Amino acid sequence: MVEPRRFEELIAKHGTPLLALDRRRLRANVELLRRELPGVEIYYAVKANPHPIVLETMRDMGCGFDVASYDELRTVLDSRGPLERCLYTHPTKRPDEIERMLAAGIKTWFFDNASELDKLAAMAPGSRVVLRVRAANPDCVVDLSEKFGTAPDEAEGLLGLAIDKGLKPVGLAFHVGSQTSIPQPYVDMITTAKRIFDHMQVRGHPLELLDIGGGFPVDYGRGMVMDFELFCAPIRAALQTYFPSTRVIAEPGRFVVADAATLALRVISHAERNGLMWYYVEDGVYGAFSGHVFDHAKYRFSTQVQGPPRPCIIAGPTCDSFDVIARDAYLPELAVGDLLFAHEMGAYTNASATTFNGIPLTPVVEV
Repeated sequence: MVEPRRFEELIAKHGTPLLALDRRRLRANVELLRRELPGVEIYYAVKANPHPIVLETMRDMGCGFDVASYDELRTVLDSRGPLERCLYTHPTKRPDEIERMLAAGIKTWFFDNASELDKLAAMAPGSRVVLRVRAANPDCVVDLSEKFGTAPDEAEGLLGLAIDKGLKPVGLAFHVGSQTSIPQPYVDMITTAKRIFDHMQVRGHPLELLDIGGGFPVDYGRGMVMDFELFCAPIRAALQTYFPSTRVIAEPGRFVVADAATLALRVISHAERNGLMWYYVEDGVYGAFSGHVFDHAKYRFSTQVQGPPRPCIIAGPTCDSFDVIARDAYLPELAVGDLLFAHEMGAYTNASATTFNGIPLTPVVEV
């Protein structure tokens, strides 16, 4: 959390709204991951926040980069991230995207269906491929298994098809979903992966890479997330039991950046409607609060204004009635011009913001 005095300096210089990023917090989060999951290589999920401050910090810490498009790869390379530490993990790809990635030097490809193998066999013959396996998980906020991943019992068939098409299967990947509340889905998928690894070994095609994805939970200030050391303990034990000598990578995004940013913004208007106070603020769901729409995010607000907290609604600045950030907030009585702070604003905020209504993107600065 940014100190109020430091925010006063930043606001005096840059105005509001303002998103402040803290490199120290970014580094601390990576160090925590490395401590609790020793030996697991960190590949930062660029989609969570592609700002140069974040990418440069990840680069300097020796992290890799999980990219989902050519433009994300280009952003990493422009921040002097090394190509050899970039993984293109999107399992579905346009042909022109494959061409651009090939030209950039990408040599390993992720897939989860036969049509992807057809494209890769034709356009990138002999390439290394990683199969994404479905990880059904009811204990997550954003479930990715409906859209991505092959069923575990179909994995060996697809790996065999890749071999038949002249490609080289080198590993498995899974993602248990965003904001996973318990570690058991990771353990279950690690166990499933071990079975597939063993079968491929028997067939004479050993695999060498396991990608356990992201999904590590962030508290968002509500005290509802398991202690991270306890969360990681069974995952660490499963990896040590089943994959003691295999290269293992993870793709954390939210966990790395969420609590590394705080948004400062002002009240621009207020009105009482049906007995509730509405506060209209400088940014909204079309901007830095876009995670409310795409990511089911519930943001935590604070203010230095004193007074008893009252139920209120916080709305964004656009002309769209959909632009409501929080309907269950509790804040003291505020006036036009008062400052609000939104916390844990580093992940899936500025990354998915728009300029709807001609409202510019909120500037990002370093603390």
